[in-house]
Amino acid sequence: MSTRRFCFVSATLAWILIATATQFNVFADEPSVTSIKLSDPELNESSGMVFSSKDPSCIWSHNDSGDRARLFAFDSETGAATGRWELTGVTAVDWEDLAILPPFQADGPARLVIADCGDNQQQRDHIELLIVDEMDPRKSGEVARDHVHVLRVKYPHGPQDCEAIWFDEPSGELILLCKRFTPWVGLYRVALVDRSSGELNEDVEAELILRLPLAMATAADRDPATGDVWVSTYWQAFQFAKADHATLKHQMSQTPNAIDLPRLKQIEAIAVDSKSDVWVTSEGSPAPLVRLNVR
Repeated sequence: MSTRRFCFVSATLAWILIATATQFNVFADEPSVTSIKLSDPELNESSGMVFSSKDPSCIWSHNDSGDRARLFAFDSETGAATGRWELTGVTAVDWEDLAILPPFQADGPARLVIADCGDNQQQRDHIELLIVDEMDPRKSGEVARDHVHVLRVKYPHGPQDCEAIWFDEPSGELILLCKRFTPWVGLYRVALVDRSSGELNEDVEAELILRLPLAMATAADRDPATGDVWVSTYWQAFQFAKADHATLKHQMSQTPNAIDLPRLKQIEAIAVDSKSDVWVTSEGSPAPLVRLNVR
């Protein structure tokens, strides 16, 4: 067999294995978990999730690419749909993850960050972070375009695919972890606020922090109580524990704790609640909401 043909066959087999494991999570032992169903049938491709700051018993989620610009809210204990909010005048290219920004001022609102950062073909000139004052998750309504701040982000080394973001409270920056089939992916920081004016940035270049040997990162969140960072792939969740006085670069350079994920269709969202419990959700309708046994 020629070298070229061998490489093609090897690549094809690798793609088959990845596709199979992606759909059925066949490489993981079935862990013990707590699971409920999210009751809104229009959330059929959950791709991002974060717990509400206004009501910590609620979660926010959204669909993957192909849906319009809208957020779904659910009660995390029952799975009941509690609200749905449309962002009018906004185009959703490829929404992939959510984060919560705490108030910048003592009397200010918490803000949601919607990461329109998916780029499977690595063709986008820039990605967008949509920042909006958090709505009431137990109501429904619309958010007008002029209430949505758009932060345009470019990467210093050309377009990247990204599905995992979190807010790094110590630095006040948003962190983006890129996604590739092979390891050594970029971990980037994004300055949200212009230090001279104190206003939200509109255009910024992401700064590379380091490259990680972590393939297929689909979601991330930071536990504000412990400082731990949780990253999900299709097969496992990784806990990057926060050490005292460690920088984010040092924290993410350490060997993480790995936890097998339940066999769900396609896990693309992870979130940590106010009790440091870790949750994932998956594509499918009704979407499953699963609490991992991580303690």
